[in-house]
Amino acid sequence: MKSLFLTMAAVFAASGISFAASPADEGKILYSAQKYNCAKCHGPTGAEGGMGPSFKGVGKKYDKTKLMERAAHNCPPTGTCSPKDLGAIVDYLRTL
Repeated sequence: MKSLFLTMAAVFAASGISFAASPADEGKILYSAQKYNCAKCHGPTGAEGGMGPSFKGVGKKYDKTKLMERAAHNCPPTGTCSPKDLGAIVDYLRTL
């Protein structure tokens, strides 16, 4: 049984399927993904900032709905972001 699990885990890992433990974990992966390239403007983790603002402490200032609204209107790449992906990214940003 253990070898079957290890084999399946290796197959999933090789295929790029993620086993994110939470929406915030999934959001961290999406934040770093080349598809959205959030780090280009907001820094490698989002806490640094750069051309775009830092997200450090943003979870204490805004709830998820407000952050999604702001991202949808102020961040150009999020126009291509599905609501599910954007929600996961916002979940991650709220942990900073």
